Amino acid sequence: MSTSKEVDDLEQQTHTVDYQQPTLPAPVQHQHLPLHAHMEPEDVRVSPFQIDLTPSLNGDHHTPPANPGPFGLCAFAVTSFCMGFYNLRAGIKLDAPANSLAGPAMFAAGFGQLIAGILEYRNGNTFGGTTFSAYGLYWISYSTFLIPAFGVSEAYVNYPNDYMTAMGLYLLGWTIFTFMMWTLTWRSNIAASALFFCLGLTYTFGTISNLAHLGLGNVVQRIGGAFGVLTGCISWYYAMADLSNTQNSYFTLPLGRFGRH
Repeated sequence: MSTSKEVDDLEQQTHTVDYQQPTLPAPVQHQHLPLHAHMEPEDVRVSPFQIDLTPSLNGDHHTPPANPGPFGLCAFAVTSFCMGFYNLRAGIKLDAPANSLAGPAMFAAGFGQLIAGILEYRNGNTFGGTTFSAYGLYWISYSTFLIPAFGVSEAYVNYPNDYMTAMGLYLLGWTIFTFMMWTLTWRSNIAASALFFCLGLTYTFGTISNLAHLGLGNVVQRIGGAFGVLTGCISWYYAMADLSNTQNSYFTLPLGRFGRH
């Protein structure tokens, strides 16, 4: 009798097991810090654009994910550099169309940075994913102003001031966003801070030029173009600093430090 009762109890316990609640692993603590883990003796470089760039030859069989930061920075640098010279009107007539920038804007800076941003999110870098994705979408959307098939510019043929006002308001939004991101670089390194500061000034002068209806080739637009060229150069420098290390180069570029925190 005792054995039969134990069997019945065991069967009753078996039928009451809840199979709908899976065993969950312990939560993983992520550190959302805009830091760069590429370290060398007496050379600690802090970057908001992800972790180590190339796998170290330390016998680890697990290859870490590649850093998409340099790719995104180079894609941005090329387009910003070209757009800056266009706004400077360096060897370009005042009434020259900007259609030649549509390709770099959409595919290089646009889709290039968007892809880099998605990969940054995949690697767990919130800052890099946000900035690259956002600016990638900016360049894609900006290219629609330059492509006649979208009909944006043609719709404002008889309303040039309204077109400049619309463009100025659009750039104003990106000015605010850029300076917001700039504040998040204050504890990273000088190169990152300089990059976002110069980019913010580029947007600022572009905003003023359009909202004030100053026309093509004005001084304010040219100043913004100069900062655009400078922004592109800093972005190239940053990419080179991220790519270079003691394994693939005879020299490395410093990113600069604000101090220990």
